[in-house]
Amino acid sequence: MEEKITSIVTDDRIDEIFHLNATKEELIIILNYIIMDYKKFSMTDKILLQSQKLQKLALEECVENRHVFLFLPGVKNSMDIKSQKEVRYTYEPKEGKILKEKYRNGRKTESTEVTYEQINKMLGSFNQSTGAFLQSKPNFAESRFIAPLLPQEEVSKREKVQVKGGQLQYVQQPRKNRPAFKNYTAEEVSKHNKPGDVWTVLNGKVYDVSLYLDYHPGGVEKLMLGAGKDCTKLFNQFHSWVNGHAFLEQDYIGNLKY
Repeated sequence: MEEKITSIVTDDRIDEIFHLNATKEELIIILNYIIMDYKKFSMTDKILLQSQKLQKLALEECVENRHVFLFLPGVKNSMDIKSQKEVRYTYEPKEGKILKEKYRNGRKTESTEVTYEQINKMLGSFNQSTGAFLQSKPNFAESRFIAPLLPQEEVSKREKVQVKGGQLQYVQQPRKNRPAFKNYTAEEVSKHNKPGDVWTVLNGKVYDVSLYLDYHPGGVEKLMLGAGKDCTKLFNQFHSWVNGHAFLEQDYIGNLKY
């Protein structure tokens, strides 16, 4: 007998929830965990879940469906379930825990265990901070402070240019005259939008990426699209699998003040 699975599908990613050893309530917790991840990286609360018949689904209905299609701004979804996705996550409940595994182009790259208690704490923290902000600022994603997305054909090319050095050299560079760590308004960030003085916002964190201009594989022009702006959606358009904070940690200068 084939194990029951619910798959959350976009064009680039699929999340597969295995039903065995989980109650309906636990499956909904896992589903909320997945949705939280999408909200965090797309900086939007505008999420729509639909069945293959284009029916809008509530969370309780999602776990009764084999395929659920997730729609949100900046994430393309042609409702294709046949082609292999670039990123695949699996969630396998077992003895009060969930084994979460990540695959990239069919190859397993991560394997972690998380408890339902840990997920509920993450959901609670998210709803009190980022989630509450997104709900209270429905037009934030359309503001001029958001870096524009690029046409899909340009994203697909992913052209690299000759740069000063590799990523390791960039990380090893000394940081001088770093701004004071504090909360910055969008207006303050927007003033730093010229070569040699480039700030950007990623997932609510403010980074001084002036030094990175010489090392960005996509070139200065691409990086400057996010200069003085919130680059979250643009970043995820090109690098949805990258932990940006881990890479830019040395250039983290504060948080965005809403």
